[in-house]
Amino acid sequence: MDPASLTQIESLCEVFYNQPSNPDWAAAKAQVDSMSASPEHIPQCQYILDNSQNPYAQLLASSVLKTLITTYWNNFEKAQHITIREYLLQFLAEKGPTIPPFVLGALISLLCRITKLGWFDDAKHREIVTELTRFLSASVDHCIVGLRALNLLIQEMNVPLTGRTLTIHRKTAVSFRDSSLLDIAMLAVEVLNQVSTDSMNASATQ
Repeated sequence: MDPASLTQIESLCEVFYNQPSNPDWAAAKAQVDSMSASPEHIPQCQYILDNSQNPYAQLLASSVLKTLITTYWNNFEKAQHITIREYLLQFLAEKGPTIPPFVLGALISLLCRITKLGWFDDAKHREIVTELTRFLSASVDHCIVGLRALNLLIQEMNVPLTGRTLTIHRKTAVSFRDSSLLDIAMLAVEVLNQVSTDSMNASATQ
């Protein structure tokens, strides 16, 4: 993909997400659907995320990536799963606090899906709570990103995934519960205590 192609994608996204009555909407939808049909489009999605400031283009890239990774999970090497995971964590650390909430939600949902699918493939996937804890100790905006990610992670782990057996789902959910859920609860209490302390200190100084 090049800058000219990126501009075309941004225009397509404006039609697809915001102009359902536009005569070109059906053509825009067809192109969106074609992007979700082959893992060859993953580099294009990463290019969009890296270079576009258009939130709807970012949303498209995130949504297509989630579809492709879920559908073609077994087509990738384990190292590729980790590479995409690390890319998303870095993206959230650098841009998470500034992107629109709907884009942030889509990217976090993608990260959580990768974590779920790869839970038993590599120990790095099971380090997700540790990775997200770093967000909580950074800026207030990063803390919000981290808390939202932890919330969506719990939701993702508790919902069966179409195409995967209930046995695999239960095994993953139980492992997540036993290894990570208490840590997340303790982190939430810690953040609440900190917010309460900061609020009392602010009131005392007024």
